[in-house]
Amino acid sequence: MSSSGKLNFALVKWGTVLSVIGALMVILSGYAYQWGWWHFSFGFSLIPWGTGGAIVGGLIAAIGLFRMSEKTKNYVIAGTLGIVLALAALGNIAYWYNEVQQGYPPIHDISTDLEDPPEFNAIAPLRADAPNPVEYAGEETAEIQRSFYPDLESVTVGFEYDEAYNRALEAARDMPWEIVDENREQGRIEAFEKLAWFGFIDDVVIRVDTTSDGAGTKIDIRSKSRIGRGDLGVNAKRIRAYLKELEN
Repeated sequence: MSSSGKLNFALVKWGTVLSVIGALMVILSGYAYQWGWWHFSFGFSLIPWGTGGAIVGGLIAAIGLFRMSEKTKNYVIAGTLGIVLALAALGNIAYWYNEVQQGYPPIHDISTDLEDPPEFNAIAPLRADAPNPVEYAGEETAEIQRSFYPDLESVTVGFEYDEAYNRALEAARDMPWEIVDENREQGRIEAFEKLAWFGFIDDVVIRVDTTSDGAGTKIDIRSKSRIGRGDLGVNAKRIRAYLKELEN
């Protein structure tokens, strides 16, 4: 084999190795945090390095693959893997860049009732060690929410209380949540959702109450992250998804 041929095989081999290591760094950045290997801030710091490694490695593998005059099956598979991982890394960058460009506000406590947000009860002990306290974030957060999420409002249904509670509970059970408490007498449903990758947990409380005029039933929902200042719109999206499920 000529020296150029050996170089091309080396480019494919080591480029693919680099792209695989980079991809594993990105994947493990979150899951290893869940396993207690390191702090989430260290996990975040690995993401750009892993992403860069996957992209550079895929580029090197692609150069070596396309320069090969005699392509063997194993090296074609390896080079293709490196290229795919590089494209996946680029796609991940594009996705998160688009999310950041949405201009989500730096808040993590979202409620359909900003005057009297539903309160956590059964979930409160589960948040004892959480950086974000169980209490509502306050009027500043409410004002920001009014500006960014004006569509999130209480839902009033024409059903009597028991029927409305049943529907609210059924919709909650259809969500990807872990139900913590169901209290029909107090009109409260509490749950949490564990997010993939880093495993961050967001809590949800739903309140069902008869309207002041007795003509219907009012349903409110609040979603709050246990950790982090901003949430990239996750809590608002969760509330919208629940309200949509409630309509079905």
